[in-house]
Amino acid sequence: MLERFYQQLSSIFPRTLVHRIERLMLQGGFEELQPRLFMGFALFFSVALALLAFFLVPFITENSAAHALAFPLTFTVVLGLFYIFLLLAADSRAKKIEEVLPDMLEIISANMRAGMTLENAIWSAARPEFGPLRDEIKRVSADTFSGSPIQNTLTQMTKRVRSVVLERAVRLIVEGIKLGGEMSHLLEEVADDIRSNYRLREQIATSTLMYAMFIVFASTIAAPLLFGVSVYYSEMNEKVMQRSAADSGGGNADVAAQQGMGTFPGMGGGARVANGITSSDFWWFAVACLAATNFLGALILSTIRSGHALRGIQYAPLMALVAILIFIAANAGIKAAFSGIMA
Repeated sequence: MLERFYQQLSSIFPRTLVHRIERLMLQGGFEELQPRLFMGFALFFSVALALLAFFLVPFITENSAAHALAFPLTFTVVLGLFYIFLLLAADSRAKKIEEVLPDMLEIISANMRAGMTLENAIWSAARPEFGPLRDEIKRVSADTFSGSPIQNTLTQMTKRVRSVVLERAVRLIVEGIKLGGEMSHLLEEVADDIRSNYRLREQIATSTLMYAMFIVFASTIAAPLLFGVSVYYSEMNEKVMQRSAADSGGGNADVAAQQGMGTFPGMGGGARVANGITSSDFWWFAVACLAATNFLGALILSTIRSGHALRGIQYAPLMALVAILIFIAANAGIKAAFSGIMA
């Protein structure tokens, strides 16, 4: 019943998007799960959480803009997380395959030197320690022994794995088969080339370690401390304006009694000035900036270290959480240290 409902719900997605999700699921190892079933569940779950956020936001804040953005923002973020999950799964599977690909190529080369044909050498190289690559090799061997040309089955394998390294290696192997070259020597050269690329990446990662440390320090430590000082200054300035307005009889400032979000740790509860920006608004601005900064910082860090920006997404939540906690602690510490000034 639910499966049929999810499939009907996914009919609103265009066919091109369905094909893209289907390929990502295949590359991520979820080929047994129907793409429309996954998309329907993702849509239903996103709408449910968006409605929940829409009805909960009024109990958290009276900001009309936050109430208006609660549904579309939550819906977009949750639906995007499902897509990111598929991307990460496909990338993780490709990474595991790339790590053992040189070893598998050397085993195939050794089998061919022992007198095996290319098809039998590939089939014999499917060892359990190769993980997902073993499954792909077994599938290639099964398709080959059923009558498909080895070039076609290898090319089809590259479509099931989201890996540029594997695609280049297979392209060289297919060209070698077509040209009739010595395959054992070619396989060894391809394996050595892949290992050389990995060693080069490690050298680049080592040489850019200082840049990575600077990005982590700036986004998770320096920025939260500066925002903590800025929010405290905003709260102090707000209190000075309130006292000035009270001393002058309230004629120069129209101060409402509406309070900020003082229930959150380290967050000011200053009064809201009509048509003005309060310290609570600035608090939320700081949190949003820290989340965005650390998200982009994680992508840049991953690009520098591994050459794949996507792999940094898994570190972004942790970096953002650490930065926000440091910001809250810094703001609370500054308020405690200078509490006597504005008492």
